[in-house]
Amino acid sequence: MASAILTRIQKIPPKTRFIIFVVVIALLLIAYVIQVRIPMNTEIRTLEQSIASIQARIKENDEEIKKLDELKAEVKALEARLEILTKKLPTGATEVSSLLLDIQKLVNQSGLILRLWKPEKRRMHQSQMYEEIPITMSLTGAYHNTATFFDRVSKLTRIVNIANIKMGSAKVARTGGVDIEVNCTALTFAAVEKKVEPAPQTGKKIQ
Repeated sequence: MASAILTRIQKIPPKTRFIIFVVVIALLLIAYVIQVRIPMNTEIRTLEQSIASIQARIKENDEEIKKLDELKAEVKALEARLEILTKKLPTGATEVSSLLLDIQKLVNQSGLILRLWKPEKRRMHQSQMYEEIPITMSLTGAYHNTATFFDRVSKLTRIVNIANIKMGSAKVARTGGVDIEVNCTALTFAAVEKKVEPAPQTGKKIQ
């Protein structure tokens, strides 16, 4: 059987056999392309698209992480700023009293005589965020000592503003120097404490 087929093939002219060979090879190549190469290229493109999508998502996540780190740094900076401002703005009555005592010490350190120290009634600032605490003061001492006192007050950690400064007439002191009487208002501030309302109690069911 095999020899008969081989004999028939040998009887085919060489040119015809070459054409048949070329056609068979072409068919095999076409079959390879259709069944193997095209599906493979399709799968490769699909994988490339998936990889590109994953890389885009990774980039977006990296940007979100970067923004999150920036937000954390910003929050940390704001917390530090809040802590500084809290120190400058006392909240409790004890803190305010301590601040007023500090001012009295500065009066003594500056070589002045405190003639009047009168804390006035607190008033709520229009922002409703803090209270203003005015203190009426009357001081006597040399002009240079008064300037030194005002400078020391400005360097306090907490906020204290000196306002409504009125200078009286100069008088010769017993020491031979010249004293002046200074009336002013020391204005300090206190944060408004938030009142925590107790949770409403549920009534007991009477059986």
